[in-house]
Amino acid sequence: MKEMVGGCCVCSDERGWSENPLVYCDGQQCNVAVHQACYGILTVPSGPWFCRKCESQERTARVRCEMCPLKEGALKRTDTGGWCHVVCALFIPEAWFGNVQTMEPIILKGLPPERFNKVCYICEESNRAAKATSGACMQCNKNGCKFHFHVTWQVLKLGLGEYP
Repeated sequence: MKEMVGGCCVCSDERGWSENPLVYCDGQQCNVAVHQACYGILTVPSGPWFCRKCESQERTARVRCEMCPLKEGALKRTDTGGWCHVVCALFIPEAWFGNVQTMEPIILKGLPPERFNKVCYICEESNRAAKATSGACMQCNKNGCKFHFHVTWQVLKLGLGEYP
């Protein structure tokens, strides 16, 4: 069994339960850990389990979330043939799951174009200006705040996720 650090890539909880265990990807150099319910795993296999990214065997260089600049984490296929983090789909209001039980594909066709025309303030402040305009951003919901951000960076900033 792999030695894993941190919890679920979707909810960040480090605990697992018999009815909702943490499942670890057996892919080479993959650090994905997810709860069965957080990733839409209908039945946990008794043998090896592979996340969708590892299962696809697509070249890692081509796999990137369509809504943020990160390549690592709990990804699923989208309706456009690309990839998206489950956590991005959960927080971006116009994204949804084609099948809510398996949580795939992630449907992005309803995302308004203006979501993709925003600048992520976290990328800018972190000297990642080249990535600041990639993907889709959310606006802070604090009254009067004009900042936009990628979901995964905000999850990291709040200490809720396990992304690089």
